[in-house]
Amino acid sequence: MPALVANPNKSLSYSSEHIIDRRRRLLTEARRMIAEGGLESFSIRKLCQRADVAQRTFYNAYESKDRLIALAIREAFDDFQKFISYRTDPSTLEGVVDRTLSTNRRNFKVRNYTKAIVSIYFSPNTSNDIWKTIQDMTQTGWTDWFNLLQARGQFKDWANPARVANEMANLQYSIVGDWCLGRIDDDEYLPALFIATLTLLIGATRGEVAEQAEGMLQAYHETGKLPEFPKPAGRAVRGEEDA
Repeated sequence: MPALVANPNKSLSYSSEHIIDRRRRLLTEARRMIAEGGLESFSIRKLCQRADVAQRTFYNAYESKDRLIALAIREAFDDFQKFISYRTDPSTLEGVVDRTLSTNRRNFKVRNYTKAIVSIYFSPNTSNDIWKTIQDMTQTGWTDWFNLLQARGQFKDWANPARVANEMANLQYSIVGDWCLGRIDDDEYLPALFIATLTLLIGATRGEVAEQAEGMLQAYHETGKLPEFPKPAGRAVRGEEDA
């Protein structure tokens, strides 16, 4: 999907050195504020004070608070993915489960970011391009893998990779949202995500992948333990406090 732009109402020529610097300061402070207090205490006035930017300049640079927050969340997500190295093959079931568990395990350390993500994702007032930016964080990896499975003949004939990836994103965000609202305890969060993800996969795949997914679920129900993978290696760009 096209990258989310800071202000769709401003032409690309509106990108002077001063504006670029102010956009960066606003984005940096927004990331810090989300990490510190989530969206509940987030305000444009406070952000502009911390970034030393006039409020009128903010709206010229970013159009809206939601657009800035979506860009801050996406940047934090991309930073995390860019600087972490998984030791499992992304074209395998083990690889996608490893990435799902690792990414969501990190949510324990960035609760405010996670709450911000689901708040925007499920808000009826979120514009479509902002919503797609948040959905894409989950959906893209699944779409790529589902297309690969389809090419291998391991996706059921009636299943459409893009549609199933969309359903996977909706399913996972709903579970993340339940955790954020306290409907699911910390101990239940990853197992709930694991079970729901594999259940959907079993419905859409066939052959070796479906058998592996069933085997993983059976093993979990027998042992009560999630599968373990080699710990990913990497480093944070700005530190966990900046997400």
